[in-house]
Amino acid sequence: MKAAPRLRRAAMRLLAGGIFCGLSPGLAPPRFGGQGRPLRPPQRYFSLLRQDGRWWLLTPGGRVFWMLAVDDVNPSRSRNAAGSSYAARAEAKYGSEKTWAEQSARRLLAWGFNSLGEYASQYVLPARWPWGGRWRIHTRLPFVAMIRPALYSLRNQYGYAREPVKDVLAGVSRKIYRGWRGAAAPDVFDPNFAAYARAEAAALPPPVRSSRWLIGLTSDDADNLAGFGPGPEPRASRCSPNLGWITAVTDYEQAANPRWGVRYRDHRVYTKLALERRLRAEYGSIARLNAAWGADYSRFGDDGGWGRGRGWLDEDGRHAWIGRDNCGLRTAAPAVRRDLERFVYRYARQYFRATTQALRRAAPGHLVFGPATLNGWGGLTRSGILRAAGESVDVLQVNAGSRRMLQLTLAADGGRPLVYWLGLAANPDSALWRYPRGAPGVRIYASQAARGRAYRRALETAFRECAAGICPVLGIKDWAFADSWAEKMNWGLVSARDNAYDGREARRARGRDAWNYPTGGEARDYGDFVDAVTAANRKIAGWSRRWSRGRSRQARRRQ
Repeated sequence: MKAAPRLRRAAMRLLAGGIFCGLSPGLAPPRFGGQGRPLRPPQRYFSLLRQDGRWWLLTPGGRVFWMLAVDDVNPSRSRNAAGSSYAARAEAKYGSEKTWAEQSARRLLAWGFNSLGEYASQYVLPARWPWGGRWRIHTRLPFVAMIRPALYSLRNQYGYAREPVKDVLAGVSRKIYRGWRGAAAPDVFDPNFAAYARAEAAALPPPVRSSRWLIGLTSDDADNLAGFGPGPEPRASRCSPNLGWITAVTDYEQAANPRWGVRYRDHRVYTKLALERRLRAEYGSIARLNAAWGADYSRFGDDGGWGRGRGWLDEDGRHAWIGRDNCGLRTAAPAVRRDLERFVYRYARQYFRATTQALRRAAPGHLVFGPATLNGWGGLTRSGILRAAGESVDVLQVNAGSRRMLQLTLAADGGRPLVYWLGLAANPDSALWRYPRGAPGVRIYASQAARGRAYRRALETAFRECAAGICPVLGIKDWAFADSWAEKMNWGLVSARDNAYDGREARRARGRDAWNYPTGGEARDYGDFVDAVTAANRKIAGWSRRWSRGRSRQARRRQ
């Protein structure tokens, strides 16, 4: 019986000395913004818990953490028509980006947010950086970090691979595919892609990948991944191309990519070769494939050159059995549609294996998030991609605007936990009032008050959202901290003059905020979005706290 007090005293000495959980000497364990009593013993990093059909994100201290994050907390340098930028105005207001970062973190906490999404300024992250006089922010928020191999590997930025990775979409004839080419389909079967992802993940600064404040790591922005957007069902405002179809009609060789200013020593497009190998294994002979597809290829491989010959590798989309419908493949033969849909899953599986393994190797113990964000534009990412994501990552980042969309997502991804993306705008009642329609395909609210009500509804729905006995939503990420001049969109909590849309700062009249920084100077008076956001965030925090207290009491009764 005498050993117990000695053990308790020893534990307290370890805690005071900073050995417990790897803390610096003299520091108590940080709470990281969690709610209620711990649901499990302290862990090294953020973790997941599934209890009674509900997924929860837990802090390193074991407390419930319903994620209320803001993306792009970063001073944009995009210049408006007058030649000014948000970054220039923020620096004039605060004197430096460091002071801006500190004040931005304070504002987010005051508005009820508890974390930072992707694209955050390095100065707002809770890490001690080796530059800037070993700067470290005092107002710390948990954060999400990101690698972007789907974009950066195309030009082999920083030389992480032996040579650049090809864009499969770039090899498709513009006569055959007339769709959007702003995103790329990286040649994920090229060994250079996995090598690039490994090196980029390993190059994340140690203050980031070893931080206990790191919630998780994201692999890419889905805006850069062709084919990862909405598929044909249910119908959305746009449809991304089927990656199986893109692979079937692309050139099997590329020598250069003028868009990125790169040339390749190895001309092979490995993804098309992977599809050819799969079809060989499936059919065994070209005669059997021809019979199934209604085709007349002379052989597997090439036979006369891409776009001219009769070999399978020469396919460029000119044949009727392939069809020209790159979205739903409605004009393709049934067997073609089946085989190409199956390859969508294989392509995605290759992508997620490469990126997830790279992140787990570079930052062991941390959660891995999928690309930000699937199910875009009010649609549903193809089931093969969601399935592959669910097999590899810990958390999927998605849009799911309805119960039906949630059901379809969970059915495809195997019931994985989700983080919702949220983007709301009220251009007519904002500093972007000259552009009332905003970006095509995006709903625009008439006022900041209406935008605030939409935010509250979205949060309450996300917290309560359940389907098939699973309540999967871990939180939301709001896009974004400031308005976007480049998109002409009022995404922001603040205007380009750094005035909060709270009905007080974003006014013509000059004034001072709660921290005595200058406000006002807008062209008009704008409405109140931030107060509604703050109330909704605090309400959700209260729900999380009450839920965790109830679970803690249940756990104690079981003991």
